Amino acid sequence: MRLQRLVSRLAAAPPADRLQAQTALSQATLSRIRAEGDSATAQGVLANAMGFDAMQPFELAPAAGPDTDAVAEQGIGKLIDEARRNRPDLLAADAQIKAAEANLAATKAAGLPSISLNGAFSRSDQGGITRQSSLGVSVSMPWFSGYRDTYNNRAVQAQLDGKVAERDRVANQIALDVWKAYQTLLTNSQALRAADDLLASAEQSEKVASGRYQAGLGSVLDVLNAQSALANARQQRVSALYAFQASRFTLAQAMGQLDLTLVGVKN
Repeated sequence: MRLQRLVSRLAAAPPADRLQAQTALSQATLSRIRAEGDSATAQGVLANAMGFDAMQPFELAPAAGPDTDAVAEQGIGKLIDEARRNRPDLLAADAQIKAAEANLAATKAAGLPSISLNGAFSRSDQGGITRQSSLGVSVSMPWFSGYRDTYNNRAVQAQLDGKVAERDRVANQIALDVWKAYQTLLTNSQALRAADDLLASAEQSEKVASGRYQAGLGSVLDVLNAQSALANARQQRVSALYAFQASRFTLAQAMGQLDLTLVGVKN
C-alpha cells in the first residue's frame, strides 16, 4: 500500500523516479499474487488434513507472541529425565526386560528340586462310620540332563542381557534426540529475537527514508531500497517464527509427549 501511494504521488516527479517506482510496484504485485496463490494452496492442504473439503473456508487466529526466554531457563538434564519417564519406546523396553527376567526365573526354577504336599480325607456310613485321612510329602529331584538346564539358563540370560542392552541404547538415543531438539530450539529462539530486532530497525529505516523523500532531502531510490529491506525483514521474521514454533513441537515430541508446557513455553 505504501508503494502504491508513493507511485500516485510521483505524477510531477522526474520520469526516472516514476519508472523506478512503477517497476518496484509491478515486482511487488507479482510477488503478492504468487504469495496469495501459495497461501490458498496451503489452506486447502490444511483443510484436507483436518478432514474438510479443500474449499472449506476458515480463518486462522493470529499467532501469539512466543516467550523465547523461558526454554533457556530449563536444564537439559531435567528435560532428558522427563523424556525417559514418558517416551513409550523406553517404557516398552523396560517391559520387555521384566518379561525376560520372569522367563529366566521360571527357567531356573524348572531345574530345581520341588516339594509337594498331598492330603486326602474320606468318610463311609455303610456298616458304621468310617473315616480315613492321609497326608504325604513328595520330593521331586531332577536327574542329570546333560547340562540341558544349564544351557537353557544361559540362553535365557543372554536374551535378558540383549533386552538390557537394547534398553540402554534407547535411553541413549532419547538423550541425543532431546539434546539435538533442545539446541535447535535455543538456536531458533535466538534467531527469532534477532529477526525481531531486524524488523524494528527496517521499519524505522523505512519511516526515515519516506520522511526524507517527502521533505525533498532523499531520492525515490532510497525509499524503494528501504521498503525492499522492510519486506525482506518481515519475510525473515515469519521464517524465524515458523522455525521456532516447529522446534518447540520437535522438542516436545522428543520428550514423548506433545505438550508445550514440558518445554517451559506457554501459548
